[in-house]
Amino acid sequence: MRLYRGLARVFPRSFSAKLMTVVFIGVHVPLLGLLLWMAVSGHYQRDTMWTVVGVVLGATLVGTAMAMMALYRLMAPLRQAADALEAYYDEQRLPHLPDLGHDEIGRLLRSINRNLHGVDAGLRDLRRSVLLDPLTQALNRRGCEQALADSAQLAQSRRQPLSLFVVDLDNLKPINDAHGHLAGDQVLVRLVESARQWLQPGDWIGRWGGDEFVLAVHASHAVACVRLRHWLAVLAAESGEQMPLKASAGGAAYRPGEDLREVYRRADAAMYRAKYAGGARLLCEPD
Repeated sequence: MRLYRGLARVFPRSFSAKLMTVVFIGVHVPLLGLLLWMAVSGHYQRDTMWTVVGVVLGATLVGTAMAMMALYRLMAPLRQAADALEAYYDEQRLPHLPDLGHDEIGRLLRSINRNLHGVDAGLRDLRRSVLLDPLTQALNRRGCEQALADSAQLAQSRRQPLSLFVVDLDNLKPINDAHGHLAGDQVLVRLVESARQWLQPGDWIGRWGGDEFVLAVHASHAVACVRLRHWLAVLAAESGEQMPLKASAGGAAYRPGEDLREVYRRADAAMYRAKYAGGARLLCEPD
């Protein structure tokens, strides 16, 4: 480490320069020793000595240059590994480094490939656990907030309409009381699965908490409300007579630049108006 640290002071940004310096010194220190011995011993005539010196010096310089070029090429896998690590850090882009055998470089590249893929899989699992509801696999509240911010940004940048809906089940407690909490959990799961059958790419559903869900639909408000009404009717029809599923829902259209808490507040207020009006219905602004 002392040698590395010493050379790092001279060549702080290039490992190749460090290697080449070691090669240069390793080749030319013995040469300087030879020249010194020849000069001191006096066994060689001056002309002969300088001829030998010139030939040896030229040969070693050529050999050193060739060795440095070869070392630079041999270090290509290390440069590729460094680029792959930086790409993953900056862009979360997984590397596909080549398998170069079983020497130190090959082991290093395989280790980087394996470890970064493992880290990436762990991060994906962590994101899912942080942003998804464990029961329904819909977005949880934190995931809803992040997705709503992303949807609003998309709506503004591409000038796409966005409608937000708050859906609250009217009769989850009676279902739990009559059929048990496992049946109530199955109702929540079925609700999310049913929504995903008609939601379009970019749309999403999340469990805001308890039996309250939030849906974002990238469509005109009138079209989005029609889809929600049809979905609620399908849910009620599919649930059957023994366990009918009723829900109150409210919808509000996102206004570009509007505070996201305000659009949620308007949709939530519409949902409560629907509930106070008897439930099992959707009220959309300006309904």
